[in-house]
Amino acid sequence: MTDQPKEYYEKKPGFVIKSGVKDVAGKYIDYSVITDMGQGFQYTEEGNKLDACKKTSYEICGEETAENEPAKVIKAKSGNIVIEALGGDIILKARNIRIVAVDGSGEITINSNKQVSIQAPIQSFKGTNMNTVMSNGISFGALTIDSTGLMQNTSNTGTEEQQSGILSQLLGVVKKFKSFFE
Repeated sequence: MTDQPKEYYEKKPGFVIKSGVKDVAGKYIDYSVITDMGQGFQYTEEGNKLDACKKTSYEICGEETAENEPAKVIKAKSGNIVIEALGGDIILKARNIRIVAVDGSGEITINSNKQVSIQAPIQSFKGTNMNTVMSNGISFGALTIDSTGLMQNTSNTGTEEQQSGILSQLLGVVKKFKSFFE
């Protein structure tokens, strides 16, 4: 007796149920329910899952979770997690938001073509080194500025260089950043 293919296809008014047949991408469907409007869900035999809806997707959870018990967990045992909103914004709202890179060589990178804005009454940065490089200008403003450490702290108003000729201005820049040129 030969093995019969395990295929199931049932068309109902308004939706289709499929299993064991190929989808439009050529993947074998484990189970799917798709409406006539193209909304629904699909699991493939390869282990992929697709949810499709035409407008907003809501998930409500955590109504009965205890304090410090997760209401939602998204866990990837391997691979990346990608969240895209190419035509809109990503807004995270919570009592606290923590971003933690757990790998010993982990990093957190923020890239923006326009602006990065941090607004908080207290801002703390702690690390081994801090580098700030600007192509145009930098401004610090505060009621008081305290600077402490084993360093050479040089500042001026810039009037000496501005009043001198271009050659003196260039020599002043070279003098300030001599260690970078050596």
